[in-house]
Amino acid sequence: MSATDAELIRQATRGCRDSLGTLLARVGPAVRERFRNEIPRRWQSLLTLDDLMQETYTDAFLDIVEFVPRGNGSFERWLATIARHNLLNALEMLEAEKRGGGRRAIDTQNIEQSFIGLHELVTGTSTSPSGCAARTDAREALEIAMRKLPEDYRRVVEMYDLEGRPIDELAKAFNRRPGALYMLRARAHRALRKHLGAASKYLSDSA
Repeated sequence: MSATDAELIRQATRGCRDSLGTLLARVGPAVRERFRNEIPRRWQSLLTLDDLMQETYTDAFLDIVEFVPRGNGSFERWLATIARHNLLNALEMLEAEKRGGGRRAIDTQNIEQSFIGLHELVTGTSTSPSGCAARTDAREALEIAMRKLPEDYRRVVEMYDLEGRPIDELAKAFNRRPGALYMLRARAHRALRKHLGAASKYLSDSA
């Protein structure tokens, strides 16, 4: 007799990857079907349904320990919510890139400013130009947080956010479509935000 969804969820949230894989095999096709017509035609060469589901499954493996069951169908709703967030992140960045405002200007001669700009972007806080101590602490906190990231997360942040490399160059380096890279970047930023934690206190308007 096959395990019930409830049993699989209980095992998956305790770290059983096989149980999560079985759950995704059961639920994934229904979630995929929800998004079959959600990617605008103009972006389909840069973002596919396969990209969306691959990144969504990766999120599920990373975040399953935080999933809280809330009745029948809650796992499918959770997975669909992840997919929706990933899709919106990718479309937002694709649109911004097309308008020429996909990122802030990178000063390759001032790496410290790139770090500070990234910290501000991730934490949603800022520091005054005179806050030298705060800026130094912020960069150190960010460097520590980045060392905790998986390699792909760290690389996409370094190449896109700190070095200002074009998305087409990253697509070749990662062998991913631009839309998938934007989802990866958004996930990397979420992980950075979590790792920074209390370190965000280093930035303040009064620094």
